[in-house]
Amino acid sequence: MKRRPVLKGIGGTVAGLSLAGCMGYFTGDDTSPLWHEFTDSEERTFESHLETFTEETDHDLEASGVSNMQDQLETALPAGDGPMSFTWAHDWIGAQHEDETLYDASDSIDVDLEGTYSEAAANAVQWKDNVYGLPYAAETVTLMYNKDMVEEPPETIPEMIEIMESYDGDDQYGIGYPGDAYHFSAYLQGFGGVLYDEDADELGIDDDAVVEGLELVRDSIYEYSPNDLNKDPNLSVFQNGNAPFVVTGPWNLGGLRDAGIDVGVAPLPAPEGGEPTPFTGVQMWYFTSRLEDAEDDVHDAVLDWAEWYTTTEDVATTNAQDHAMIPVLDSVVGSDDLGSDVDAFSQSVGMGMSMPASEKMDAVWDPLESAIDVVLGSGGDAREELESAAEQIRGSWE
Repeated sequence: MKRRPVLKGIGGTVAGLSLAGCMGYFTGDDTSPLWHEFTDSEERTFESHLETFTEETDHDLEASGVSNMQDQLETALPAGDGPMSFTWAHDWIGAQHEDETLYDASDSIDVDLEGTYSEAAANAVQWKDNVYGLPYAAETVTLMYNKDMVEEPPETIPEMIEIMESYDGDDQYGIGYPGDAYHFSAYLQGFGGVLYDEDADELGIDDDAVVEGLELVRDSIYEYSPNDLNKDPNLSVFQNGNAPFVVTGPWNLGGLRDAGIDVGVAPLPAPEGGEPTPFTGVQMWYFTSRLEDAEDDVHDAVLDWAEWYTTTEDVATTNAQDHAMIPVLDSVVGSDDLGSDVDAFSQSVGMGMSMPASEKMDAVWDPLESAIDVVLGSGGDAREELESAAEQIRGSWE
């Protein structure tokens, strides 16, 4: 295990060793050490942070924005290619541990996880006694509304339906709601169900409570959205001013405002007899197995970046103010300078449950989303489709 000289304290001040003149670290295969899939608005902020890091440390790390991150990593990392660090939510950590594509930085980082980050964030970057990255934000989806169309955001599903009905029709829709299991998780789990209980290792998608949640989506929400489960059409109707609501995450907030929409952010409305329970994630800089064989200066630069980015208060505050990224840095959590957007997302995170990081969850997504597609797109019976998906998932686990 590589060890590094101590370069910085917890607060984000870089001192000591300087790598002046070490420009443009590459991984040997014409790829950048850092990969991300930030939106345009997020990328501008990220590039500003990276520039500041370079000025303060003399490290000069190259970064690349990529699309279809999961597919590219699945091809690159087993072949010894790809990034040394990438950013994504914590839920990939179990599967990537099994694939042996991550780097355990337990003996290489200079950060006291439990003393620096929130408890949930510190736990999220650890798997089976390994430290596979560092956390920088919590996230989930919540309700965004067009302030030119909605005076006050609804607190309940019936209140939201009343507003959606007034805009539905004539090329308008009541809501844009991407139709995947992650976005729908708030209501699939809104009556006490759990899609997959990681601690108990129990699948719950065929429970009565989850069936009730899918029926709620079908009967009370989906009929007001575009007849399309894909993300882009649902974002577009809101971005073009043709829907009062959209359910999405903080990563789209900057782009929607750049498009000229006066966006408000509110907690997810509650169904009668239930409470929205969305999946929540912790965004982290993962460390990949490519760090094992990296040159010492490159290895140190990549880990310094992750430590600097996740422990610098200005980074956490700027990300919160500009993109509603919920801070997990203890010294910033709860600050009065973060804005109302963060407050709203924080409320939705408080309602939610952490996405399972077990590799077994990988077998859940596709069958569950196929069931959702049949129920919403083809009129299939919610119970029958969820029971069929559950049978398929359990079979794949054997």
